Amino acid sequence: LEAPVPGPVPTEIKLISAKATFEQNNSSLSVKGSIDNDRVTGWAVDPQFGKNHAAVFEFENPVGFGADHAGTIFTFEFEFNNNTNHSIGRPRLSITTKPAPVSIEGDATPQKIIELLTTLKKAGSVDKLTGAQLADALSWYRNFDPKWNELNGKVQASLAAKPKAQTVKVMVCSEGHKPMKHHADDRGFPHFYKDTYQLSRGDVNQKKDVATQGFLQIATRGGKSEAFWQTTAPPAGSKPSYRRTALANWITDVNSGAGHLLARVIVNRLWQHHLGRGLVATPSDFGMQGDRPTHPELLDYLATELIKNDWHLKPIHKLIMTSSAYMQSSEHDSGNESLDPRNALLWRGNFRRLEAEAIRDSMLAIGQQLDATMFGPGTLDEAMKRRSIYFFIKRSQLIPILTLFDMPEPLTSQGSRPTTTIAPQALLFMNNPQVRQYATGFAKRITGKDTTPEQAVTKAYKIALCREPSKAEIADNVAFIKEQQASYEAAKKGNAADLALTDFCQVMFCLNEFVYVE
Repeated sequence: LEAPVPGPVPTEIKLISAKATFEQNNSSLSVKGSIDNDRVTGWAVDPQFGKNHAAVFEFENPVGFGADHAGTIFTFEFEFNNNTNHSIGRPRLSITTKPAPVSIEGDATPQKIIELLTTLKKAGSVDKLTGAQLADALSWYRNFDPKWNELNGKVQASLAAKPKAQTVKVMVCSEGHKPMKHHADDRGFPHFYKDTYQLSRGDVNQKKDVATQGFLQIATRGGKSEAFWQTTAPPAGSKPSYRRTALANWITDVNSGAGHLLARVIVNRLWQHHLGRGLVATPSDFGMQGDRPTHPELLDYLATELIKNDWHLKPIHKLIMTSSAYMQSSEHDSGNESLDPRNALLWRGNFRRLEAEAIRDSMLAIGQQLDATMFGPGTLDEAMKRRSIYFFIKRSQLIPILTLFDMPEPLTSQGSRPTTTIAPQALLFMNNPQVRQYATGFAKRITGKDTTPEQAVTKAYKIALCREPSKAEIADNVAFIKEQQASYEAAKKGNAADLALTDFCQVMFCLNEFVYVE
């Protein structure tokens, strides 16, 4: 109701556009029910009792009686007809001249602020407040400071303009979740069943006892049972059974589980990756049928360092790559070779060829054609510009450049990759249209309007081989470029200079130094 001042007769005002910080999930108990002229309906906040809630309404028409009156008296009447136990505890009303308030502040702890102000009034000084009380007071008061609101508005605008991280769901493979289709076919991962049974004669229709989780006894010490590593009380509402957590607990347990064996196996794989051959030459067999470690103390030291670094692999990568063994020369020594022809004792650095994927990706990167887009579906298109990891694996349609450079058999686990040297590898570098395309991009990268052949050759060596060319190499390559250019000009090719430079770049890809790590 509103009434003029002076003026004895109030008039009814209609409220519209009801909004609230919280309302019950029921049309008859929503905030709109408080202004629908139905005495049965009303605003309720079950079960959010004891919290600060707010509601905002708009007047249907402008209010007030103008300059002819001293003011306007507003009278608000509350009725609690639904449940008298759910009345408003500490109502507070305010009116704003803003045309359409859009923000509603709920649960802003006004009662805490009231109690704090009472404490401050009794204390008589801000110095008497605790750090937490002072922080609460500043957090509440700053919203009334125009300067703070101005600066905070700029901060929020800057945060709103901040680039958003692109989240992509790559794969879901966990108990209790609907399986996703993987990239190989449309069957997806199978559902995870709660129990696994022992089967009579292998017949799925003749289930016997439940097969409980267990671990390899040969890698278990101290007589521990599987219950020692299992999670007895998963978090409330958890979908997984936590069997994989138990496996992780066992496999990393250095006291009673397989922790020490795991550490040795993984650091041996890292050593193999960087030096071409593991300290144990059979990376998938540390048992009696596998090779003995060439440097057992070194293997144990690396395993201990991995455990000390909380199983983080990067410190071990750094430790290996800064070692004398990794950084030593690959220079040949006939005396050492006669004693250790396989270089098992690491008297020199090994020549190691790049993996098939790294060879292709390196040519793409050097030719400035690599598409760095991450995630998403794969393909069987040989002309794809993304990293080789995004190729499908299809037995009847393998990627030639990967198979020629010994991509491992995808259907079985591979502890190490073979390294072969066959004629088709050289023929691929000379004739493959994708390699020619990469070389064309490389040629565009090293040339320019005023670039001389000598400068182009020098830049190519720095990019492809990470070193300066010798004077003899510059002379030989410049002579090759000029010879090729003359040949194209004799054949009346219009872009003879570009074609000759592309030939040179293609030759750079053919070098052993490009595909081998020395």
